[in-house]
Order: sequence, then structure tokens, then C-alpha cells
Amino acid sequence: MKRKAVVSFITTAILAFLSMSLVVFGQEARSAEADSPELTLQENNTAYLNSYWFSGVEPMTNEQMKGRVLELSQYRIKYQLADIGILVSSGNKQNGSLPKEGYAELGRWMKLSRETDPNQRIMVMVNDGSRYVWKNGKRVGNPNFGNAVYNANLRAVADLFVNQGVSYEGKLYKADGIQLDIEGFLPDDPKLLETARYVKGVLGDGAIFSIAAPADPAVWSDAYLREMAGVFNMLNPMMYDQMGWESKIVSSESYQDFWKTTIVRYAHAIASSGHPETKLNPTMPAYERKITEDGIVYHDPEIENVKNSALGLEAARQQLALDRIATPQLNPNGVHGAGLFWWSAFIRPGVDPRTGYDGSQDRYNWMELWVHP
Repeated sequence: MKRKAVVSFITTAILAFLSMSLVVFGQEARSAEADSPELTLQENNTAYLNSYWFSGVEPMTNEQMKGRVLELSQYRIKYQLADIGILVSSGNKQNGSLPKEGYAELGRWMKLSRETDPNQRIMVMVNDGSRYVWKNGKRVGNPNFGNAVYNANLRAVADLFVNQGVSYEGKLYKADGIQLDIEGFLPDDPKLLETARYVKGVLGDGAIFSIAAPADPAVWSDAYLREMAGVFNMLNPMMYDQMGWESKIVSSESYQDFWKTTIVRYAHAIASSGHPETKLNPTMPAYERKITEDGIVYHDPEIENVKNSALGLEAARQQLALDRIATPQLNPNGVHGAGLFWWSAFIRPGVDPRTGYDGSQDRYNWMELWVHP
């Protein structure tokens, strides 16, 4: 047998063993959970995945793709947020459309992911970072956003991935849902709400429709959150990059309190929205230090990290358990699950020589403080 064939055979055997081990592990975990009511595994978690995986900019073999799906299983990820590109913002007929090169490898990924772990849900994530523009020194809504052309194209994007499917080797593969990441945010944005309702019209009842959301109540009020909970069936508040610019988050304790306060606010807004079944999946940070060009630190991993996120989330869950006496429609778990941003940094072994970030402590705390505390 030639060397390449031997390597391929060994790789396939290892992946098969890992896959079977994860299945057995999952069965044992579920059995233990059934036998011991004190043990609760947090498994409804989300991960933000690198756009390079789906565009082909970072080439991967089938075995490498399967290995990455197994890693997601290992860390109890249920919802894959597959970044497939940035929506076009323009004054022409392409406005709101999505370039095809962003999802060139998506069909192959969906095929292999479902073969490797059919329990994971694949959600395509589309981005638009130009919700506002500057005019006379003020932020105003981008006129390209939410107009008739934009909305029609964005709805077609959702229809393609969720209802029609993308082709790979002659077969169509459909995503389980779509997430919108529309930034920067405008206060209680009526145009965003209108666009979201229009897109939802093409999605079936079983599709996951989620949105990356701001934490600041001055941006999205409780009343607006209630409206969004009626449109989306998953809200993913972005609980990171909260430092700098005279922020009150200056320590581990203040970051934990931020998590507690924000999660309690979101949970109550959802519970009182008329759609208490809407899922709440706040996102934990796992990446390097971030500094603006003028030296302002807006993300410090010594403060904004998985440990402090998990501790703040647990404090919120304890508060919500008390609140449930008066508000029984609150989620019994406090939240549906939690998310990780950014997965590529979180999962990378060793210290990243480019950024100096080491995800090993975040990985440990994710499993010990959140997945099975």
C-alpha cells in the first residue's frame, strides 16, 4: 500500500474512532443526566465560525472539515454560525445581495457536517456593517439599507440557503436557519425591524431566525426587545468589546455585573413579549486584546473572558430563578445556551504568535464553568 493511501486510511480510522467516542460520550452524558438530576449539561451553544472555511480561502480536505465538526461536538456546540459574507451596500440592483464567492465551500461543509454530527444545526450568517453613515457630523441611517431592492435581495438570500439549498456534487443542501448581523446599531431601529419582518416572511416555522444584538439599553430598549422577540426566534446579544470610552467596565467584577444585568433584562423582555419561547444565547469573548488607533483598549481578555462571562451568567440565572416565582414564563434555564466569539481563536492550540492570545484557559473555563459546572 502506498504511503498516501496508508496516511489516508489511518486518518479515516482516527476520525471514525473519535466520532464513535463522541457518540458514546454523548450517550453516557445523557444517561448520567437522566440518572442524576443535579447534573445539567449546557448543550444549546453557538459558535461563530471563520468565513475562510466557507469561501475556500483556507483550503480544507474532507478529513479536516470533519475534524472541525468533531471539535465543535467536543465543546458542546449545537448551532454553527457560518459566516458566508458581507451583503452588498450600493445604489444599484445588487444592493442587499451576497457575493457567491463567500459560500463557495458551504455545500461541501453542510454535507460533511451532517455526516459527522447530524445533531448540529447549521445557520448561515450574513453581515452588513454599514447600517449608518456620517452626515454633518451625525450618524444617520444609510439610505441603501432597508429599501425595496435591499429587502428583496436579502429575502432571496434567506430563501436560497434555507428553502432552496446550495448545490454540491449534484445534491442540494439546506441550512437550518439564518442570522443577521447588521451593524452599527441605531436606537430602536424601525427600518431594521421592517426589514427583519420582510425576510421572516419567506422562512418556514421550523427555520431558525436569529440576530446579533446590542447589549446597551440606550440602543435597544426593553420595548424594542419585545418587538424583536416577536420576529426572531433567537436573540444573540454581543457581550464583548464593552470597555473603553469612559465605560463602567474596568474590572472582572464590573464585567460580571454587566453580564448579570444584561441577561436579566433580555430574559424579562423575552418573557413579557408574548413569545417567551424565543431563545436567548448571549455571546462570550475568546480572543486577543483590542486597541483603537489612538490607544483606547476596548477589549481586554484579562477582564472580558469566558470565566467572567460564565460567572456573570450564573449570577443572572440565580436571579432569574428567584424572578420565576412571579414570572413563570421565564426560561427555566435562564438562557437557552451561550455563544463563543471567535471560534478560530478559541480552538487554536498554543499561543498565537501574531496576537499573543492563548485560548487554553478559556477552553478550560468554558467546559468547567459553563458546559458542565
